[in-house]
Amino acid sequence: MSLPRILLAALRRGSSRVNCALALTLAIVAGNAPVLAEGIETPTKGQTVYVPIYSEVRHGNVAATGRTDVTLLSVLVSVRNTDPLNSIRVVSANYYNTEGVLLRNSLPAPRVVPPFGTLELFVEQRENLGGSGANYAIKWDATVPVSQPTIEALHSRFQAGYSVAFISRGRAISEP
Repeated sequence: MSLPRILLAALRRGSSRVNCALALTLAIVAGNAPVLAEGIETPTKGQTVYVPIYSEVRHGNVAATGRTDVTLLSVLVSVRNTDPLNSIRVVSANYYNTEGVLLRNSLPAPRVVPPFGTLELFVEQRENLGGSGANYAIKWDATVPVSQPTIEALHSRFQAGYSVAFISRGRAISEP
């Protein structure tokens, strides 16, 4: 029996409008459960994913010169194919600086990432061209709809006395 018929039958039986509204709300939520569940994303044939990169972190107090302390970080960008059956192809990995200027495409040729495989890109600690607002725009595609890859950046610096490590996650900004 369809949802409208169930609601009409409830109204004919004398159910209150509140009960019908509650039934409708539950039906809508139950029908959309896969979409509402955390971590369940609709398969797609490709995306461009924005990944924040913090190749340097400003900290401390602002000095009389107007500057703060800066710590350079290395960054490991990980493109993880989460599909168990199908490969994805990473088409480009454009690296932009804080001002939005393209510094380079870190992937000279498209790379195929097998099911459950990972493609890694690395920004060296000594490289400070990106700045605190750097980012990657990673474009990937697939021949069939696949589970969306997990794209993260692990920022780190390890030295005597202190260590810093954190992750930033990519966010889809467009689909083909």
